[in-house]
Amino acid sequence: GDSVITVQLSEEDKVEDDVVFYLVFTGSTVQHCTSTRRINPGSLETISPGHDCCETVKVALCASREGHPVLVVAEESFQFVQDEAYDAAQFLATCAGNQQALNFTRFLDRSRPPAADVDFLDEKVALAFRHLKLPAEWNVLGADQSLSENIPRETLMHFAVRLGLLRLTWFLLQQPGGRGALSIHNNEGATPVSLALERGYQKLHQLLTEEGAREPDSWSTLSHTVHSGDYSVKHHRGLGVYLLTAEA
Repeated sequence: GDSVITVQLSEEDKVEDDVVFYLVFTGSTVQHCTSTRRINPGSLETISPGHDCCETVKVALCASREGHPVLVVAEESFQFVQDEAYDAAQFLATCAGNQQALNFTRFLDRSRPPAADVDFLDEKVALAFRHLKLPAEWNVLGADQSLSENIPRETLMHFAVRLGLLRLTWFLLQQPGGRGALSIHNNEGATPVSLALERGYQKLHQLLTEEGAREPDSWSTLSHTVHSGDYSVKHHRGLGVYLLTAEA
């Protein structure tokens, strides 16, 4: 989700300015409707919805005009695929609290990718995490909430801070157990806060320690979502488009 979709209109579809185009995505359990913005007489732009599973859905381009019935202009299939970022987010979400898996992730620290790759990874994995359907009882510290804060262990927060993933760290901070993870020491005696300081991640350290620290800039910060029961409405301020999602 959250990538830009461009719609190219054919000559006969280039109509008056009072016609409003929107896209309807119909999946197996969820339906999305997105408004569009007109780039020029022949092109429209919108944001792809974050879908609940990887599948091929039907997408319809619809045209609406006051006083006229809604017209389906074109239909096409659209595929939501499972990419590496989705796999990574799913793996991390599943291994929260799993010491063997979290210790395994530390090998990434020995082959640090370039800063530009880290930034790209951070954006994509944090976005994938936002689209995961996490269980209601999911916690950054894992399923076993009886463990004392004094027991040394690796956490998802250590992982995110060690790699300098600002946006993923912010996301985890908002989740149950996120703030609690900040005071947990790993087997080397490091907390996520001391790791950020030790590695010179100044922005990350501020994010973890300053009260009222703001969310890092990202594609997702351009979006504001309101949930209501089985519905959600998302406004993407960057493009000025709206997205309505409803469970079918």
